[in-house]
Amino acid sequence: MTDAHVHLLRGDDAFAISLQVKSIIASLGADFDSSMNYSRLDGKSVSLEDMRLAVSTLPFFGGRRLVVIDDAISKVEKSRVPAFTAMLASAPPTTTLVIIVEDTQKWRKVENEWTRVWETLTPAHWLVQWCSSHPQACIVDLGLPDAKNMDAWILNETKRQEGKMEPSAAYELSRLTGIDTSIASQEIAKLLMHVDFQRPVTREDVLELVSDEGSVDVFAMLDSLMEGKTRNAQAMMRRLLDDTPPEVVLGALAHRLRQLILLAEAMDSGEDARSLARKSGIFINKIESSRNAVRCIGISGLEELYHHLLEIDLQAKTSGTDLATNLELLVLKTGHYFKK
Repeated sequence: MTDAHVHLLRGDDAFAISLQVKSIIASLGADFDSSMNYSRLDGKSVSLEDMRLAVSTLPFFGGRRLVVIDDAISKVEKSRVPAFTAMLASAPPTTTLVIIVEDTQKWRKVENEWTRVWETLTPAHWLVQWCSSHPQACIVDLGLPDAKNMDAWILNETKRQEGKMEPSAAYELSRLTGIDTSIASQEIAKLLMHVDFQRPVTREDVLELVSDEGSVDVFAMLDSLMEGKTRNAQAMMRRLLDDTPPEVVLGALAHRLRQLILLAEAMDSGEDARSLARKSGIFINKIESSRNAVRCIGISGLEELYHHLLEIDLQAKTSGTDLATNLELLVLKTGHYFKK
């Protein structure tokens, strides 16, 4: 843990932010009294004066004081920036101040190379500039992992929870949870309890114990789309995008289409439902509806849809097009794939 007493937590991974706050609390030592010397404020609902008073208050009975401000700069207008930075600079050394700013990373071309950059707290942002120029401050980046890195995140989280998991199980779990690190952590804890920490979690354990009902529900949306109910599918896609980051929706759609393509390839063999479920990764209770979907669209339509998703993902990363808008447009443009 750094010696800094002003911590800027930047990112959109609420689970990682929660762990970081717990780590900061642990670093304050056994003498830290959270009931007397801990304040957590919502930057959206408190004034700058409220923040200043919380930060400047000395700890009761000695020791250290912790102040955590969520959405810290949401109401800090340009004219109030000097007052906010003055508050940071005047924080007593006995106070640890944690500033949480929700931010996301986007793909941008920097010096002819595509890289992920912060959307709000760029290097030129006044808060980043202040923290970078003051030795008592530090910046901790806590963004959600990329979908392609989620299985590695799951393996690391399993290790943090003092368990083991096979790579194939981590891959399967990442397909079910998407990049929701909080849900993934909960599922890891459940799986490790199941194996009693005595052996690595296997893919079979994941398929047996982890339900996909809590993940992004693209099954119903795809069913409506494949049945030619475009208007209904549009409404369902909007609801998905209202509640879920578009990157997660895209990842869930791509995963579901890959499953359906695997199912389509296996259906000609005449195997039973359990065998089809094992080969495709689809839960057995959804095999029949998935078979109907495959019959409706055919493997060529599934592959074409999948390639359209890849194109949308690439456009969002390379040209900055709006991913949510393109996902909604995809629903509109797919009517000709489906048998009426």
